[in-house]
Amino acid sequence: MIHYDWINNDPEAPTWRRWFELARAIDPDFKFSDKALNKSSDRPCDLSFREELHAIDAVIGGQGVAICGDIVVGNELRNGALVKAHPLSLPGYGFYLVSMPQHPRAAAIAAFSAWMRAVS
Repeated sequence: MIHYDWINNDPEAPTWRRWFELARAIDPDFKFSDKALNKSSDRPCDLSFREELHAIDAVIGGQGVAICGDIVVGNELRNGALVKAHPLSLPGYGFYLVSMPQHPRAAAIAAFSAWMRAVS
């Protein structure tokens, strides 16, 4: 399992602990080792990075599996460099496009907003 750190230890961050807890909530018979959740584990297959992109590179390099944002790995999923290893997904963060009311470039912002909705 590949880990990466989130700023300020966000309790909603997509971590292995949250993934395993959700899996167990869905299927109480789902088994996992508490040691697998210990970041200081001495298991040689555990890797930890400070950046999600480094974790993604490690997965592409065949070093393990990681929980990644689908937006961040969208291209890799589309081109086959990565595959979704399990259908269970964690609830994600919401992203919002915001601007000032009556912004002088309102037309450009509206066009960008329409493009964002089209590609998501």
